[in-house]
Amino acid sequence: MHRLEGSRRFDLHMHSTRSDGAFDPEAVIEAAARGGLDVVAITDHDLATDFAFGPRTVGGRQLVVLPGAEISGTHEGVEYHLLVYFPHDVPRAFHEFCRERCRERAERFDAGVASIGLPDLPSADEQAREGKRALTRHHLAQALIDKGHAKNLRDAFQRFAGDRIGHVPHVSLSFVEAIRVAREVGGVTSWAHPQVDAMRQHLGTFVAAGLHAVEGHRPNISSADRKKTKNLAKQHGIFLTGGSDWHGWHDKALGLFHVERVDLQPFLAALAAVA
Repeated sequence: MHRLEGSRRFDLHMHSTRSDGAFDPEAVIEAAARGGLDVVAITDHDLATDFAFGPRTVGGRQLVVLPGAEISGTHEGVEYHLLVYFPHDVPRAFHEFCRERCRERAERFDAGVASIGLPDLPSADEQAREGKRALTRHHLAQALIDKGHAKNLRDAFQRFAGDRIGHVPHVSLSFVEAIRVAREVGGVTSWAHPQVDAMRQHLGTFVAAGLHAVEGHRPNISSADRKKTKNLAKQHGIFLTGGSDWHGWHDKALGLFHVERVDLQPFLAALAAVA
């Protein structure tokens, strides 16, 4: 892990156009460099980073790209998200696992379009069907807006695309299985933006499955919930990761939020252990 020595400013959660982000991966890296970040991970939904692990020089600044992904899985009927990180290039088996997840996303998108039953909504595109791009509820909501069926994203999610509305089928993969697969191929795992009540109910189960961490450093989390998250992680013998969950649509610039190296020492140790 010598390539991370001296790195101070981390953001381990962001998205590109390969899932529901506003900018392509190269533009995300450029924005991260402009924002003064040292280590970043593009964690697209169900799609692993194509970038090789290691340093990149962008605009005269060097930063390290840490390969990652954000995998969706369900537990007791609720969808949760798993951040997966690699201290090396992404294993071929995990790339294939992600392609299967994206192919399922394309099928779920088409099922949602059919269930909604409104005219002119698009079907999944060829890249999504081939598992090269991750279609999300955001894409469905935007299509509803583009075709005049919804006024804005809030309206689209409330009436059509929301998880509880029922038009889009639930993810078939279990969250526990997602953890197992990620650990099997050498990934370091973190539960993305977990709610405190959900952690109280399920953290023991997920840790028993192999979960390394929870995402406790993130924007807009209250100081009370950050403290509760830290305490729950400590009780279960795991650590914290952190990231902005930046999509680029209406977010502030990359780099305004970051996690300091000192707060990620256990994470860096876990990466070194699987390197």
